[in-house]
Amino acid sequence: MPLYEYKCEKCSRSFEKLVFANDSEPVSCPECGSKKVKKLLSSTSFIASSGLTSCSPASSKFS
Repeated sequence: MPLYEYKCEKCSRSFEKLVFANDSEPVSCPECGSKKVKKLLSSTSFIASSGLTSCSPASSKFS
């Protein structure tokens, strides 16, 4: 169940929504109720088991 970011094309509000695989209803804006929403490209981040984040420089394995 991924969390998606959306922006309403009618009122310009940005919002997040958990989307389940079995959801058949289209996403609507919580502010104005419009179904004219656009899914935004979200930035992602993760923490590796070594404690590095996706923004931390990795050591080079090549010489």
